[in-house]
Amino acid sequence: MDYADENKVCSEKTINEAKGFSFYKKIFFLYFLNLIDWFCTEALIASGRFFEANPIMRPVIDSFWMTLLLKGVLPLVLVLACCVVYRLLGVEEGFASKLLINIGIFIYALVNLWHIFNFVLLFFFF
Repeated sequence: MDYADENKVCSEKTINEAKGFSFYKKIFFLYFLNLIDWFCTEALIASGRFFEANPIMRPVIDSFWMTLLLKGVLPLVLVLACCVVYRLLGVEEGFASKLLINIGIFIYALVNLWHIFNFVLLFFFF
């Protein structure tokens, strides 16, 4: 590899880093939003004035260990597996993966905003 090729590779990496957050930062941010959703849901349910709205999680939310498995451990294993596969394949982040991660972040951000709204209701109106 000569000097021109090396500069091209370095400039491509710099351009990709300047575009925004990396795949790894986004996927771990998605996991972080998942954990915040779990903690906020637990806190709101513990108040006695709210219930789990997700029909899939409703039967599981009463068991701490099952909830820990489904909301903490399993997503972490999936995130780590995605990161390992992404690193081993050495591929660039594709359009579909960017879109799916961004949609997931957007949806979890809305869920967490809904939790903030419910905390405001809890503390000021109940």
